[in-house]
Amino acid sequence: MESSEPNIEKSKSKISLGIKFWLEFENRSILGSGWAELLKNIEKNKEGSLTQAAKECNYSYKYAWNILKRIEKRTSIPVVITGKGGRGGGGWVKLNNWGQYLLKIYNDYLKEIIKIEKKLGETIRIN
Repeated sequence: MESSEPNIEKSKSKISLGIKFWLEFENRSILGSGWAELLKNIEKNKEGSLTQAAKECNYSYKYAWNILKRIEKRTSIPVVITGKGGRGGGGWVKLNNWGQYLLKIYNDYLKEIIKIEKKLGETIRIN
C-alpha cells in the first residue's frame, strides 16, 4: 500500500518563527504593531498632520482618529493633544506624555521580542 502523504521536505525550509504582541491596559488591548506605527508617524510628523500620519499607515483620517479615540476610551487617558488651524482649517495633533510613554514601552518590548526571536532562530533548527 502506497502512502498518500505529501513530501514535506521542501516545505520544511519555509517555516520560521513570528511573534505578535500588543500592550494591554486592564486586560484590554490598546496598542499593537499597526496602532504603534500610527503613533510613531504622529510623533515624527513635524506639521502635526493626522492626515499624513494616517496616509503613511494606509489608514483613512477617520480610521486613524477612531484608533486614537479607542485607546483613550480603553485607558481613560487621551494619547494626543490637538489644536485648531487658522481660518482655512487644518488643525494639528501631537503625542502627549501618555502617547509618548505608550510608544516608548511598545518599542522597548519590541526590541526584546526581536532578540528572543533571533535567539530562538539560532538555537532551534527545523529539519
